[in-house]
Amino acid sequence: MPHSADYALQIAMQMERLGITFYESMAAGAGNAQIAAVATMLAEQEKHHLWTFEKMLHSLPLEQCGPKLTEDQITATAGKFYKLILPTADEVRQVALSGDTAKALQMAMQMEADSVAFYSNMTPAVHSDVPVLKAIIEEEKKHLGILRGYLDRLGKSAPKVAR
Repeated sequence: MPHSADYALQIAMQMERLGITFYESMAAGAGNAQIAAVATMLAEQEKHHLWTFEKMLHSLPLEQCGPKLTEDQITATAGKFYKLILPTADEVRQVALSGDTAKALQMAMQMEADSVAFYSNMTPAVHSDVPVLKAIIEEEKKHLGILRGYLDRLGKSAPKVAR
């Protein structure tokens, strides 16, 4: 689904905020020092992605900028795609703090895979920032690999996710 660069970046920023919430909650509720450390590292990387998207948004030419969207407007703009891939912040906190590490890792993997798909689809909208976006996509793919490794160590099967 094509988006203007302005809208796509605002949606991407919301996705990163949700990722930060998820990984910080996961770190707090993991009950496993290794997984907590990985979740903390992933939260820091998501913060860097958020900063990158904010920088990209603020560097857009004025004619490509619109008003700051509310969460409801972001949802409406992205339509079904947003609703399908982004759980609510409450859903994220609930899973991350549930103590079910496998379920939290599976949710994280799905969120990372969905981020890769969204960012891949938004590359035409951001023109000059495509190399930056591709680097973020590669980082999100690395996150998937890290999460898959931990899920494998728990003896759980990884969910089927898009690449």
